[in-house]
Amino acid sequence: MISDNYFHLNVSGQIKYAYFPLGPDGNSIFCRYDVISGPDWEIVSGLKSGITQIAQPGSRMEIVTFNMPIEFTFKSTNPHGWPQIIFSVYGSNWWRCETSRGYARCHVPLGGSSREIRAPLLIARCKNFWAAIVNWFSGRNPELKDPKVLGDGTKAKGLSTQSYGEIIVELQSVCRGGTKMGLDWGQQQQQLS
Repeated sequence: MISDNYFHLNVSGQIKYAYFPLGPDGNSIFCRYDVISGPDWEIVSGLKSGITQIAQPGSRMEIVTFNMPIEFTFKSTNPHGWPQIIFSVYGSNWWRCETSRGYARCHVPLGGSSREIRAPLLIARCKNFWAAIVNWFSGRNPELKDPKVLGDGTKAKGLSTQSYGEIIVELQSVCRGGTKMGLDWGQQQQQLS
């Protein structure tokens, strides 16, 4: 059978909320996610990208709740290029212009596990003093042309960022067909103990 040459990874969960220690810098926050993977991975079902609703900070100013469901299934011939999720958070500034509030990334957990992931938010920073002044007056933060560069450490080299807050994601994954291909995820030892 052709299906014996692949293993499948099903991921489901949700983007729970964004945490900003001193509150978000602005209102109307939303999050976009993109799932990236290596060349041997093919999406079978679900969406590779999505966008949350616009949310406002609640009674606790430092938390912006999204509760956005995520679900997708990949098939692959090898684990190289394991899927990652890139998050881009945007919000409006005092001029009511949409601007970047930060970027985050996380790897999808191994099959059979469910966990809460706290991915740190990275805010792009200007390397030039004059550009920083212009950005301060305009209320716009620098933005990445393609946030997917965060998934590849060699392409993100030299990127100037500042960490502020985190995205909290709850993900669970199920892997099927890996043992037929001789892949050991280290879960049989967990089951025996």
